[in-house]
Amino acid sequence: MHAAALGYFRETARLGSIRKAAQKLNVAASAINRHILKLEDEFGTPLFDRLSSGMRLTAAGDLLLAHITTTLHDYDRLRAEVDDLRAARSGHVSLVAVDSLLVDFLPRSLERFRASFPAVTFSVMAVAPADVERMVAENEADIGFTFVSQMPRTVSFLAEVSAPIGVVMPADHPLANRRAVTFDEAAAYPFLAQAGPLPRSADIDPDFARFREALKPRLVSNSIQLVKRAIRLGMGLAYFTRLGFLEEIEQGELVWRPFASAPINTLRIGLLVATGRSVSPPARQLMRWLADDVERLRII
Repeated sequence: MHAAALGYFRETARLGSIRKAAQKLNVAASAINRHILKLEDEFGTPLFDRLSSGMRLTAAGDLLLAHITTTLHDYDRLRAEVDDLRAARSGHVSLVAVDSLLVDFLPRSLERFRASFPAVTFSVMAVAPADVERMVAENEADIGFTFVSQMPRTVSFLAEVSAPIGVVMPADHPLANRRAVTFDEAAAYPFLAQAGPLPRSADIDPDFARFREALKPRLVSNSIQLVKRAIRLGMGLAYFTRLGFLEEIEQGELVWRPFASAPINTLRIGLLVATGRSVSPPARQLMRWLADDVERLRII
């Protein structure tokens, strides 16, 4: 069915009159009538009852109108997405995220995005989990990644992935053969800490919070790269989500094991965006791109 014929049919059904539809669309009434008759011939049944008061849909006409409404809506949405693609060829996007995502996940995603949108530029900043919400809400950043928790209505999560805090260690560590590590087992080994407070969502597990507070780190650093190097050198264990160590885990250098505590394993990281705020075409495209990448993480 030709798009014009669908539009003529929809407008006639909406206005209940071929003449009114012709005036609205600025086409000849005979042209609209001809298209409607052709549709009726194709379906082999009347689509309208011709009444003295106007045109009224038959049951078959109701079915066709429902199909047309969906089809034209999908077409309009496709046109908008194509327009977005054209407009997104250049521009700047700002992102803020918890540090672990800047090491592996975001660089991979941005490199893939750059292949399709080479003229787009980025600023990517590591910030504390609590600051992500504020910066996205106050328009200091287009996109954020942080631990999922209750948020104000000014922001919302576009996509989420499971991201429990667990134990990161060398592949040959004695605990590497465990399916899950207890707090007592982890406490028997030196601890390497990243500077800064725990995400507030970690409060969901009071036992983990008490365990973490009781530890005296062998090393504290605000550089996750330094902590990674120290883990590889066997200086101790560290407690992170696996998302900052995807490459090392894939290559078999390091392993990640969950804690044997149910609450800490419910933690999630999400793609945070402002609610109801218009964003630039490149930012909108990157949001969709990152949401797809988050979905892929769920099956790794």
